[in-house]
Amino acid sequence: MQVLWQHGPCSVKDITAELSKESAVAYTTVQTLCRILFDKSHVDCEKQGKAFIYQATTVQQEARSQALSTLLQRFFGGSPALLAQHLIEQQELAPELVDELQAQINAHSGKAAQGD
Repeated sequence: MQVLWQHGPCSVKDITAELSKESAVAYTTVQTLCRILFDKSHVDCEKQGKAFIYQATTVQQEARSQALSTLLQRFFGGSPALLAQHLIEQQELAPELVDELQAQINAHSGKAAQGD
């Protein structure tokens, strides 16, 4: 999906070439994944000559939200606090990022308090 979001409509060959820049990936694997994404309505498919051209239909932010929601439910019992704890404990966070995240938490807390 990342390739389609960044590059727009692509053939399986184009997607395979782009993904192979990072690590080798089989054409048939990409083809299978594209078909699964098509079956789940995340991409559209159009035949152009012998090639199938795939285009993302799911917006990136929507996909992130769905994936995060699934992750939260499956691995953290639906608890954002457990997810946040895990990230803090498992990831090296730069002080600047900690400050930025704290500012976002404070801003969100302020909005929630105003809503009471």
